[in-house]
Amino acid sequence: MKKKIFLIFSLLSLSLVFLFLGNNRELDKALLLKGGSFLEGLKIIHKKNGTSIWTLKASRADITEGSDRVKLNDVVLRVENKDMTIYSPEGFYNMESRDLTLNGKIKAVSKGYTIITESVEWNQSKGEIKTKEAVKIESKKFNVEGVGMEADSEQKVRILKNVKATFYR
Repeated sequence: MKKKIFLIFSLLSLSLVFLFLGNNRELDKALLLKGGSFLEGLKIIHKKNGTSIWTLKASRADITEGSDRVKLNDVVLRVENKDMTIYSPEGFYNMESRDLTLNGKIKAVSKGYTIITESVEWNQSKGEIKTKEAVKIESKKFNVEGVGMEADSEQKVRILKNVKATFYR
């Protein structure tokens, strides 16, 4: 079953803009943007079978004419089924694939641990998260540092190189 995201955009003489993304549906291809536009206070809710899977909030979303990528500022991504909140100063959301790239000082907070890195690529359809940057995973029971990380939808996490782990009693 194909999924569709609706995006409705209005540009009037006073630049009235609004965006609505529907329940995990494909982007309406008839949308044509005139020049660079932006939204303030963006919120995207991804639902599956009526249940919220994740919610993305950004203070600003810059839309470029002819591009499927939207530049996001002050990103907060709440992943409901993983009980995790991810904070990033900027990112890019691909409206067609729904993939997300986050850049800057990224902090992911979950029950019992925190992950810190400088960039993250999230392939939403595969449920995979990757980074090539330095990574720190901190908790009360252990700390792990390394370079590069891959995580899948089953929460299997792999630090790729230069791994240093400290475990606490």
